[in-house]
Amino acid sequence: MRRRKLNKSPVLGFCGFVIGYECKEKGIKLMECDKAQADAIIVPHHFSHKVTKNSCLNLLVLYKDKIRGAMQIGYGIRPHIKTEKGEVLDYHQVREFDRMWLSDDMPKFSETICLSLLHKYIRATHKEIKYLISYADTSIGNKGTIYKAANYEHIDTIKADFYVLPSGERVHPVTMWHRHKTRAWEVLTKLYPGIKKAEGFQLKFLKKL
Repeated sequence: MRRRKLNKSPVLGFCGFVIGYECKEKGIKLMECDKAQADAIIVPHHFSHKVTKNSCLNLLVLYKDKIRGAMQIGYGIRPHIKTEKGEVLDYHQVREFDRMWLSDDMPKFSETICLSLLHKYIRATHKEIKYLISYADTSIGNKGTIYKAANYEHIDTIKADFYVLPSGERVHPVTMWHRHKTRAWEVLTKLYPGIKKAEGFQLKFLKKL
């Protein structure tokens, strides 16, 4: 049985410009914000405890007019995209959906609702963005359920290429290279005794806006 489609509408500022999007029926509102505001929510709550450094779009999630989450969109580190049909996308039109954290007191299906609000907001205010990519990391139990529910296309499966430190911090190889100018395993094991390589895969998803 399909869920009833919820109405979403733009949030207008004093000058009549679109500054957010909302689903009044569920009391959920998405509002663009400064990076510092989103960072302050993502760092303590997101499982990575890391922000999107190169974010181009930051948003607050409000539930019943109280801040209950944040989302961050960045440029990504792999902007060159090829679809399953072999189509090569213009990387200038591609952004990466990097971070989302929502409070547990948000209603059921909030992730899917917030993604829908995000897509509508981008279409209305950032017309240069034609595609979003995102990843689901199976090594931490993510299977991309919310992306499938939001009609994202699964375009690739990539071996997980992360380091897991004894502290639990997950470090991308590019970040590790910038830290130490090397990815040599013998060097990393000396610097981080107990370091492991993540097991699993990254499922890559694409959304055409």
